[in-house]
Amino acid sequence: MNLRIGIDNLKSGWIIILKQIGLEFSRVSLSSRISPEDFSVIIVTARHNSDEINILNEYLKNDGAVLYSDNAIIDGISYKTKKVTSLYAKDHSPFSNIGFVDIFSTIKIPNSNELIQVDQGLMVTSLKKGNNLILPFNINESILNTRSRRKKFYANRKELPSEIVSEVSKGKLRKLVEKALEYLYHKRDLPFVHLWHQPNIDKNLFIFRLDTDFCSKEDAVEMYRICRNNNISATWFMDTDSDDRLKNYESMIDQEKAIHCDKHMVYDSYEDNFNNLFQADKKLKKYGISATGFAAPFGDWNTTLDKALQKMKLKYSSEFTLDYDDLPFFPNYEDKFSNVLQIPIHPISLGRLRRSHFSENEMFKYYLEIINEKLVLGEPVIIYHHPHHRHYEVFNKIFQFINSKGFGNMNLQEFSNWWIERNRLEPEFNYTDNKIYTKYDSQNVFVKISTKDGYAIIKKGEIQIDEINFKQQAKVELKSDLRRIRKFHWRDILYDNESRKSRRYFLKD
Repeated sequence: MNLRIGIDNLKSGWIIILKQIGLEFSRVSLSSRISPEDFSVIIVTARHNSDEINILNEYLKNDGAVLYSDNAIIDGISYKTKKVTSLYAKDHSPFSNIGFVDIFSTIKIPNSNELIQVDQGLMVTSLKKGNNLILPFNINESILNTRSRRKKFYANRKELPSEIVSEVSKGKLRKLVEKALEYLYHKRDLPFVHLWHQPNIDKNLFIFRLDTDFCSKEDAVEMYRICRNNNISATWFMDTDSDDRLKNYESMIDQEKAIHCDKHMVYDSYEDNFNNLFQADKKLKKYGISATGFAAPFGDWNTTLDKALQKMKLKYSSEFTLDYDDLPFFPNYEDKFSNVLQIPIHPISLGRLRRSHFSENEMFKYYLEIINEKLVLGEPVIIYHHPHHRHYEVFNKIFQFINSKGFGNMNLQEFSNWWIERNRLEPEFNYTDNKIYTKYDSQNVFVKISTKDGYAIIKKGEIQIDEINFKQQAKVELKSDLRRIRKFHWRDILYDNESRKSRRYFLKD
């Protein structure tokens, strides 16, 4: 049988998530009978007429599975709407590893005696009959949301670091959808199979990004020394405002050099953004640097910037006001996909920790928490730093920890090349006689298989289920005081004012 996802309305937000997860999927019509042998799960995102509902119900009665979301309406169920900022997963639920999800929108909550709570905190429910789950969010709209706001990030101390980032926790929504689909596959006693999102089977990936604005020669030399001593190939995003700064990087080897800015600003107009990029690229080429990537000042992103990036034929960019702590994707706006890959990172730099009065030991512990959580979740670790903020020993200790845990290391250019190869794949997954058959055109991408017995990362091909050595998924500890990260604090106003002043300064400059 096909281990394929069907979706009734293939909108761009759903395409982004399904490609990130690495699933076989296609649009499914509800105008004729659907066999559970053809589609493992059907995602329903729209309202349907009575004939289409009857076809869907027949599919369910034949042991199919349905994930309801967005504007889906279930016959006989009433709904109420509610404005929500954030939702928090419950411990011991199938979704407990997700933690909290920032929504900042209206959700649609089903109400019926025929419902059971799967995760009361996330408001994920299920009808008592059949294999189904109901998500109260509009996934498509949330993934396409480009608004940003200041958010605090958890630390085991009173004062928390904050940054202006994507309003919606898109990475959490992606994980929620992945877990929901896995749950439904397992309800049908089917293996959940998708492309693995790291380039190694047995190594977590570590990527280190450096933004070089205001970086002196001494700062650059010391940061480079620490990278080289620890065999870290980093990506240096270059501030090209003066030739003196560029001379700092001429002799570096095994380090990627990319574009940060000429003037430290992201503009509202396409022309200003393009000129800023063009001037930076022109100066880098004087030093023999052909950049393929970009990271914006302040982590800012807008559509005019993306259009300028496309005009410059850059391969990737990385802006946490569009997304953070997530897997790469191609942004969509004006009903078109960009051809510039977006690579989200963890958005809290050491400078933000310093601004929140962290000691060096607290800084190290903060990043250790982030790294260990990513290890549990099997996600790439991508953190960043401004060398002019110094605290070199913190990163020396981080690199030593990374190496002691056997992480793989790539720069962002290498990772973007790998992800672009993964993204173009159209995998086919089939399951017959306890064997999984995987088919796609790459030897560099692996598959993740999960069953009720655990999970495994395996090379593609013909896979005998009972010969797999499954691992158990570790749990992320849910912090008892996690809700405080979304409580208002007077420092939020202070930091927002500082941010506005910085932007005004560079705009005037």
